[in-house]
Amino acid sequence: MLKTNFIDVIKTFSKEEMKKFSDFANSPYHNSSKSVIKLVEQVKKYYPDFDNRNFTKEKIFAKVFSSTAYNDQVMRNLMSDALQLCYDFLSIDGIRKDSTLEMRHILHELRTRNLDALYDKNLKVAYKSIQKDHSLDMMYFENLYKLEGEVFLNEITHNRQEGVYPVVVRQGELLTYDYISKLINHIIDMKVNETYYSIKDSDSFTKKLFEGLDMESILNKLKASSEKEYSVLLLYYYRALLSLKGKEEDYLKFKELYLSNTSLFNRSTNYNLITTLETFCVDNIKLNPAKYRNELNEIHCKSIELNVLKLYEESSLHLLKFWNIFINSVEINQIAWAEEFTEKYYVDLEPETKEGAINFARAIILYKRKNYDKALEVLNKTKLSQFLFRLSIKTFYLRIYYEKGDFQSAGFALDSYKQFLYKNKTISETYRNVYLNFAAIYNDLLRTASGEKVTGKNELTTKIESMSPNVYNKHWLIEMIGNLKD
Repeated sequence: MLKTNFIDVIKTFSKEEMKKFSDFANSPYHNSSKSVIKLVEQVKKYYPDFDNRNFTKEKIFAKVFSSTAYNDQVMRNLMSDALQLCYDFLSIDGIRKDSTLEMRHILHELRTRNLDALYDKNLKVAYKSIQKDHSLDMMYFENLYKLEGEVFLNEITHNRQEGVYPVVVRQGELLTYDYISKLINHIIDMKVNETYYSIKDSDSFTKKLFEGLDMESILNKLKASSEKEYSVLLLYYYRALLSLKGKEEDYLKFKELYLSNTSLFNRSTNYNLITTLETFCVDNIKLNPAKYRNELNEIHCKSIELNVLKLYEESSLHLLKFWNIFINSVEINQIAWAEEFTEKYYVDLEPETKEGAINFARAIILYKRKNYDKALEVLNKTKLSQFLFRLSIKTFYLRIYYEKGDFQSAGFALDSYKQFLYKNKTISETYRNVYLNFAAIYNDLLRTASGEKVTGKNELTTKIESMSPNVYNKHWLIEMIGNLKD
């Protein structure tokens, strides 16, 4: 089978991209090599898998050069030319996807060709495009700054000195807002990594710089000049406060301002902003499960309403996003909603995770409806390779066996559960202890329910509270303790 960098690149093309690339290769403006055109025509016959016994460099060469004996160096050169054509295609296609970059190129050409009327017309279009609804992103201030840079050059070109100073002032303001918005985004990324990788909170220059900013004065200045730009920067600022401090009041401010301005932002920005709301809820569930799970469900419903379950329309739905939405709705007993959600959206998952995810979800739905035998049957067919999913599957075995009254199987499953935790080296000690605390309480609960050793309800509850909030499935344990006979 033919393996080259050229093939590696076009393997990633969508059907639409493959068609566009074929047209690109056939365009005399972009490609003058007839051999490359023939190569592309032959290679695309094997798209998308490129896995066929006839797909060899010798046979492809024979199709391109029908009357010439195979020459490996010629074939290598041809593949190199085709790869360069791929790069040209991706570059041009990328520029066309970035409308602000394309508009700046057009303005540059119109300015240097002294086409003033067309320049002024296209400049108005460029401003409207950057500021129109559903278009704003983290590059908003940068795009405005760069557009003002083009205006600055136009004023200089026409020797309009009186028009230069206001543009320079505006550029300075936009550069400041752009810097602050990107600084905020960087701080949030730092905080996320510090949290999830147990990194000690760093005393970084970046954070010190942010803390030293007089944001109130900056925001007041912006509010006086542009309500829209003020709302955008204020939203980013609230997001930073929420990430750094994690206070309820910052969450509520950020949520209120964001939900009243969703129409400003494009898809990817809405995805990232609403993920910030989700993260706050998830981080606080252990403190108040009922409150924050219901709050999280509200945010999930908003994500569906805004059609931002996925970062990009054409991308797959991330397994963790899918699962967090499902399991949260299950935990607040929105079983019918959870079932409807999973059956509708599991098809958007990556192919290798679809079957495992939907089987696991269906097994949990059956469990919640107390159809324990059928739940176990479906759970036995569930295959997911990710560690946390394997651990979650083992947890549901424990819950099903206990509620089914199969205490012997529960005991065996508990031993397997603990061994799995001890043997896995990728989980942090903090998370391991949360799950081991669950196992310890489960063991006491199991022995009490089976009559092997009687532990009072109050004693079990006190033990849980002493571990709280560092105990997994606390709400389920408390529910089962409450069901014990007095």
